[in-house]
Amino acid sequence: MKRVICKLAAIKDDVRQWSLVSLLALISLVSAPAQASGPQEWLQRMLEARQELSYRGAFIYSRGDEMSSMKVFHRTQDGVEKERLVAMDGEMREIIRDGDMLICVFPGGKQVRLEQAAYTGPFPGAVLNGGSDVHSVYELRMAGEERVAGHDVLKMAVMAKDQYRYSYYLWLEKNSGMLLKSLLTNRKGEVLEHFQYTVLELGAQVTDQELAPSMPKADVKSVKPEQEEAPDALPEQWTPAWLPKGFSMSPNVTKRNDVMPGDMRTQVYGDGLTMFSIFVEENNPQAMPEGASRMGATTAYSKHIKQGDMTYVITVVGEVPIETVKRVADNMKSSPSAGDAS
Repeated sequence: MKRVICKLAAIKDDVRQWSLVSLLALISLVSAPAQASGPQEWLQRMLEARQELSYRGAFIYSRGDEMSSMKVFHRTQDGVEKERLVAMDGEMREIIRDGDMLICVFPGGKQVRLEQAAYTGPFPGAVLNGGSDVHSVYELRMAGEERVAGHDVLKMAVMAKDQYRYSYYLWLEKNSGMLLKSLLTNRKGEVLEHFQYTVLELGAQVTDQELAPSMPKADVKSVKPEQEEAPDALPEQWTPAWLPKGFSMSPNVTKRNDVMPGDMRTQVYGDGLTMFSIFVEENNPQAMPEGASRMGATTAYSKHIKQGDMTYVITVVGEVPIETVKRVADNMKSSPSAGDAS
């Protein structure tokens, strides 16, 4: 499990960078927009808008002491979004999105299929939960006007009201509401993650060639939605007995690919802006040892719980503080699965 978690973290890093750009798809307005008056209107505009904007550009993304840069090509045509991200540092990596299909392409043509619903980065919970009722857990305020990547922007602060979530600073393009820069900070004001466009051409005529993978076509497998068999139920159904204020569960997801082992169960919880996932599996020789870890804003905590003759591994991962994932994992409760109920 430790090896798998490390592999998953590397892939999530790529997906996080994809998600940052994908969220631009959610915060760009189709037509000449009416000016929003206050932070709530700007936030709702970000969370509810559907992308119809085509663009090309380059951005940087950093967490902790690590920094990477990527090129992005994005086009919406006939209601279908297509996107290609190209890593500019380290090994050649690309992320290709065509409608609801998303694949990561690595050197040698190796691919990992990821579920479209697994958003990370700024406001993944908004995608899952609709960004509702954020006022109860965040304070929203406008914080001036600046320029980013040659565009006039409005700065907005989204400040957490408790210790169970992070705060954000957002720079939104004044005409479209597009996110051009974001900082994610902890309660001490330390920056944990930084996303920023360095070059951005809005309304670009993105070509088919720019959206196609650069690796030989023979090395790129076609990824199509497949009807997968339902996994065998675990003997116990696990749910959190405690959640931070404002968090609610999104539909359960069972991930089945070459990243997640077997039929590990996943529950996803969001507060309207951010999210965390709870993974439950039976103990095995590769299981994650108990304890906590952090990479930038992403934290993880694993706990082994013995139930009868079985030991379960509960792992909570998300872009929330360490005290959040630890308290959730420490307060998991079990009940017999429906298939085992007598």
